[in-house]
Amino acid sequence: MGILEFFKRNKISKMELVKTKKPSSEQILFAENVLAIFSPTVEKFGFARHRTEIEKYLTTIIYRKDKQYIKISGSTYPTDYPYSYNIILGEGDSEDFYEWDWNSIALWRMKNKIDPKVKASEFEFPFGKSVKFSLENANIELKKYGLTFLNGDLKLFIEIRKEQNKNREPYKIHSPDKNGKYTTKNEQKSVEQQEKYS
Repeated sequence: MGILEFFKRNKISKMELVKTKKPSSEQILFAENVLAIFSPTVEKFGFARHRTEIEKYLTTIIYRKDKQYIKISGSTYPTDYPYSYNIILGEGDSEDFYEWDWNSIALWRMKNKIDPKVKASEFEFPFGKSVKFSLENANIELKKYGLTFLNGDLKLFIEIRKEQNKNREPYKIHSPDKNGKYTTKNEQKSVEQQEKYS
């Protein structure tokens, strides 16, 4: 399936930003199934497609509702092996790196909090016939473990986000001083985000 056929099947909304950069057939298949499986679910809770980005090795699809967003992102980039995809639940600006990096959690963290006995991690990136099955399973997990978030109740989301960021290190900047020796200091914006979201 080519990218033109993809867009014929998946009509773009007026508010949606769409970017493509030589997408691979694996990423097109993944994106098409994400849209077909997740859109009906999240739209029932008031979320709408905000951004669809498909590249050779990466797909990112974001749904927004007011200040909340759900980001589904899958990578087959060679250095990212084993390939995976994630469902991210976030609040605030889904486009600003520092904001989404510190003000979001992966669905698997919510699953781990709700049911600690279950092994939780990102999903293995599916290929071929397993794409639909994998995404249908992920959609079931979103409805089960992300239900409070979908309904706009952010209490559990905030609790997990605080736990996640509490012991997280701010980003580091390594730079030479006037003598050519390297010093390390915390990157200020990530320090501020850690304080804000811990």
